[in-house]
This record gives sequence, C-alpha cells and structure tokens, in this order.
Amino acid sequence: MKLHYEVKEKMVSLAGACFWYWDSFYSFLDSSGVPSAIRRRYPRESFNKYQTMRNVLESLEEAGREDVVNALVSNFHRLRGAVDRDSLDVAKAREMLEEFRQMVGQDPLDAEIARRGRQKKREARSRSIDRVRSRRRDLAGMDRKFTELTISKSVNAQKRGFELERLFFDLLVHFEFECRRPYRGVGEQIDGHLRYEKFDYLVEVKWTKKLASQADLSVFDGKIRGKAQSTRCFFLSANGFDEHAIDRYSGDAPRIVLMTGEDLALVLNGRMTFDDGMKAKVDAIVRKGRILLPLREVAA
Repeated sequence: MKLHYEVKEKMVSLAGACFWYWDSFYSFLDSSGVPSAIRRRYPRESFNKYQTMRNVLESLEEAGREDVVNALVSNFHRLRGAVDRDSLDVAKAREMLEEFRQMVGQDPLDAEIARRGRQKKREARSRSIDRVRSRRRDLAGMDRKFTELTISKSVNAQKRGFELERLFFDLLVHFEFECRRPYRGVGEQIDGHLRYEKFDYLVEVKWTKKLASQADLSVFDGKIRGKAQSTRCFFLSANGFDEHAIDRYSGDAPRIVLMTGEDLALVLNGRMTFDDGMKAKVDAIVRKGRILLPLREVAA
C-alpha cells in the first residue's frame, strides 16, 4: 500500500530538517533496511537529501518493499528531535516530528506487531477449536464402536473381548496416557500396561457373559505379588464384578482398580474424562480402600 502524499512529503521535509551530515542520513536509511543498491542510485553529488528521500520512497514502493517503507515511517515516528543538532533548527525539527506523529497516528511497526499478535491468537484459537472438535469426533467414534459391540449378535465372545481391549488402549492413547498394549512376560500373558502418577498398572480387559469372579481377581492379583509396591492392577470387566470379589479385595491397602462397562460408557460419551475417572477411582482406594467406585457417583 502506497503512502499518502502528505505523509510522503512530510518525510521528505524531515530528511532535511533532522539530518545535516550525509553519514547520519545514510545511517538512518540503513537502519531502516533500505537496500544499498537503491540508496546508491542517488549519490550525494547529484541529489540533495530531500530528493534522495523522495526517490528512495518511490523506488521502495515500486519494488513492493512495504516493510522498509513502514520501517522508515516508524523510525521517523520514534525520532524525538534533529539528529545533527549543532547545525539545524532543533525546535523546528521537533515541531515537524510532532506534526508527523499526529499525521501518522500509531507507529506502524507497533501496529504490525499488535496485528501479528492478534493474528497468532486467532490462529491458536482456531487450532485449539479444531483440535477439540477432532478429539470429540475420535471419542464419538469409540463410543459408537462400544455400542456396536454391546448390541451386536454376530460377534463372538473372544472377538468381543479382543475388540474391547483394543478400544480401551485407543482410549488411553486418546487421553495421552503412557501405556503399552498387550505383551508376553516371563511365563505369563499380560493384557497390557498403563502408567498413572507414580504407579504402573498391569491391565486386564474382559468381556464375558458372567460377572468377573473372585477367582478372576485372584489370578490377576497373584501376578503383582512378586512385583514392586509401585505396581498395581487395572481390571476392566464389561459386565461388572461379583460383589464377593469386590469385598474380598477391598479394605487394607488394595492394589487393584476396577472399571465396569458402565464406567467406560460414561467416559466414551463425554460425561467425564478418563483422567478424572482414574483420579476418582484411585482416591477411593487411598481414602476408603474401595476398589470399585462406580463413576456415575462422581460424573457430572
């Protein structure tokens, strides 16, 4: 965008009012980013400072160097008086600079910095909105998958359990939990692993017609007996747990966290995050020795 005629002419006048020595004037042009190739077109032997400034501005506009033009405007805007004071009318230069600031308004570089800041905020907000929408779509997709597994008559028990396991670990990744999918340890098959706070959780995922029994929990609990106290169990049973099993492993310093299909559904449909659900369940263990806290009790 070209400068208004009045602004350009005021800058031409300021070139003579603020600079007496050519070295000072050239230093001003250089600090504003005027290319030396453009400056050299107008040697001091053939052009005075007024002519040089006018020609430099026109050359910059022809070259599309709006950034340099704005830098020149900004540097004049910030100038508080004549540079070569001993040889110029200091009061007149100060008056002309004040008129220039009134004419231009805000320093264009400050305005550009503010504009870029606003643009960055808009872009960051847009990215944040896109990220939230994408995460909601992903979670909704997992919720649909869980519903399909729940109502499907064509999926056998083994495949349903496998798909639930995969869905659960996809959920952990979605909520950015450090986790590892199923692996084989020494002499045992472990369904997976997740880390929460300072604890490692061995993960068991089951989808059986019956409630998970005391025997199921006993087998899983036995897998951590020889491991460090920082190792716990996380057991997801789609159809829930037998009350006797829950009572048997609740109480003094339990190391098992239980989750039901109902709990999982509350997370998948967005009623609460997995982070909040995990925090509530761990708090229930620490405070009350309660290994199964139904998330419906704490969900919004």
